Parts: sequence; C-alpha cells; structure tokens
Amino acid sequence: MKTLKIISLSMVILIGFAACNKTKVNSKRLMKAGEWKVTELSVDGSNEAELPSWEIEDCDIYAQSCMAEWMNEEGGHAEFVWQFREKGKTFEISYQADEDHAHAHDHAAEEAAAQAYAFSGIYEVVESKSKEMQFQTTSALGHGGKSVVIKIEKK
Repeated sequence: MKTLKIISLSMVILIGFAACNKTKVNSKRLMKAGEWKVTELSVDGSNEAELPSWEIEDCDIYAQSCMAEWMNEEGGHAEFVWQFREKGKTFEISYQADEDHAHAHDHAAEEAAAQAYAFSGIYEVVESKSKEMQFQTTSALGHGGKSVVIKIEKK
C-alpha cells in the first residue's frame, strides 16, 4: 500500500511538472535570438500588403523585458516588448517609441513604427509550435473591435 502511494504521488508530481507553466516553454521558443517571418498580419480577414519580420533578441524572461525589432522590407524598424502570460495562453506586444528615431523623417522607419503600434495588444495564443505560432485578438491598439490575426514562422 505504501509503495502504491509513493508511485501515485510520483506520477502526480511528474504530470504536474510536465504540464506546468507553458509561459516559460512559449517564451523560450521566442527567447532565442533569431528572425521570425510574419506570414499573416490580417484585420477582419484582410491581410496587410506589407508583412514584416521580427528580430528577437536574447532574453531572460525573469530578469528583463524581452525586446524585439519589427522590420519591414524597406529597412525600417521599430522596437517592441513581448511577453507570454497566463501560462502561455496570452501573448502581449507593446510598441516602444525610440527617442533617437522619434524625430527622424525616415519613411520606412515611420511605417514600421506605425504598424508595430497598430498591432500592439494582448493576443490569445491560438497555435504554439516550435517553428510556427498564431495569435488572435479583437483589442489591437490600432484595430479595436476588429479581429486581428498574426501568424509567425521561424526563419
């Protein structure tokens, strides 16, 4: 009987350990430095004409804010902070205005900043694989009340 209790307790701990905190698992997928290609950036089913890519910087999710670059094809870029929450069920993007570029009149950078701002928000994680992710929201800053979908894949 005592052996059965020990085995049962061990199984519960093992299952709890395996199922715990998807926040860390999802964050580790993006934490590694590298480029993620945005394959869909749609509002109410209509895909954006210009799809960016994200350059994810190395990050310790427990010690610092995780930064990334929102880059467009013309060479423009904007910084944003990202994080997973609620055990990996939600994903947040928050555009960060860069003071050095705030006064620049670089059209490509302005477009990247505008797009990063418009798509900032808290997203539901719809799909989470090691090389593909999909996020969905109706509360993106620039598209309130509209269905916004972001799909990314690792380059």
